Amino acid sequence: MYDLRVLFWLRWRQFKDDAVYWLRVLGYDPREKALTQRIYVLYLLGIAAFWCVAMWAFAYDSAVTLGRSLSNDALAGLMQGVPVAVVVIQVLALMNALSSTPLKLTFADIAYVAAAPLARSSLVILGFARQAVTRSLPAALVAALVGAALGAAVNPDEAGAASLRAGLTAVPLVVVTWGAAWALGLLRLIDARLRRLRYLWLTPPLLLALAHFLPDAALWPGRGLVLAAAGESPWWLGALLVGLAAAAVGAVTWLGDRVNMIYAVDESIVYARIKALGLMAWRQPDLQVRIRRQTAAAGRRAFLKLPASAYGVWTLVARASLSYIRHPIMLLLTLAWGALLTQAAVLLVANALPAQLWIGWLLLVGAAPPAGLMYAFRADQEDGFLRQFLPVDGVQLLAADVVFPLLFLTAGAVGVWLLQGFPPDTAILGALAIPLLTILLALCGAVALTTNRVLQTRLLATAASFGTAMVAATELGPTAGLLVAVFAALVLAGLVAQRA
Repeated sequence: MYDLRVLFWLRWRQFKDDAVYWLRVLGYDPREKALTQRIYVLYLLGIAAFWCVAMWAFAYDSAVTLGRSLSNDALAGLMQGVPVAVVVIQVLALMNALSSTPLKLTFADIAYVAAAPLARSSLVILGFARQAVTRSLPAALVAALVGAALGAAVNPDEAGAASLRAGLTAVPLVVVTWGAAWALGLLRLIDARLRRLRYLWLTPPLLLALAHFLPDAALWPGRGLVLAAAGESPWWLGALLVGLAAAAVGAVTWLGDRVNMIYAVDESIVYARIKALGLMAWRQPDLQVRIRRQTAAAGRRAFLKLPASAYGVWTLVARASLSYIRHPIMLLLTLAWGALLTQAAVLLVANALPAQLWIGWLLLVGAAPPAGLMYAFRADQEDGFLRQFLPVDGVQLLAADVVFPLLFLTAGAVGVWLLQGFPPDTAILGALAIPLLTILLALCGAVALTTNRVLQTRLLATAASFGTAMVAATELGPTAGLLVAVFAALVLAGLVAQRA
């Protein structure tokens, strides 16, 4: 307990030092003891509380409205989709813990804490507690909204109780999930043989196969969450989740006292480099991505080479394609992104869901596009000195850089669209429209990369192009929507040719 108090005090001091900048941005200086500053902090707390309450009320009301508008088929699909989403989150947590140690150390920790005569379990407990808390709060809020939608669909008078039950159930479920992930990740810091298994992080997706063949064994946490929201969960479910959470915490504590801190330091170098950037890591997220990719590439030998017969624009196409072949995970993520977003759009249309969800879909497309789509084009735009030696204009460079990932993005979207079993005319129309929309997405990303405000520009371009095309298709028909999309693509291509 003494070591925990020392480390907690150290983390609290670090948190206060990091928070000074953001508090000063808001106009409050915590180092001043003036009465006006004390009054101002109360004002800030009041504004923050009002904003949180207002946003929660809006989100809760939207969830209840959505739940009341769900058809029986949509409600059944939601009940089946929640357990699948839970197991996917669990797989991602396990993969992340097995690919990199969950015990993240900064340079200060490496220099002063890792070699200090402190109990190793105290450092592990504090890191796990911080991650469990930061994961539990958003998970509980999302689960509460899902519970409100389910409760409103079954019994509108029970929406509030369903929301509370789902939120409370999500907390021990998060502790169990991340406790299992930390336990597996800590095993890599105990046994060096596990660290030498480079592809061990690819084993958690086997849970998805287990969920397909033995759904009762893999989907029970998500099904328990649905039953809790519906008020039909057995009495022992909550006790089981709490007991598993306590067991997970105990396993993390026991394993934490046996980790090899040298292994933890070795795997935390990338995190320490990013943490040392300070505010730059927040202002330039692309810099984090470059650091991670450079570190990963440094440990691998390059394979394949440019064909000797390629010249002109085809050299750029071959170069970009080669970079993607050397990083196949980006192509797989791009394929999955196209499939998931297309499936989400089909569900929105088929169930005639409210406009708020369409707005959320647009925000997701603009704020989180496939990471691999603009990888080569971003690299060409970042260094202006080298860019002048590429003898092509911006549109040609964009076409050469994105043609390979664009094929994967289109394949994922078209594949999901054709699997829906639509009539032939609808299936053909969608198969023709999807390539145009993927090109439009690439142009939105290219326009954003040619400006200083990348995220804002990408959101604005996506909303203006996709939004107007969707409105035109809804009001005037699919042909009008396609024409608007073509016009938007021409405008964006002109901007790329002018700025890139």
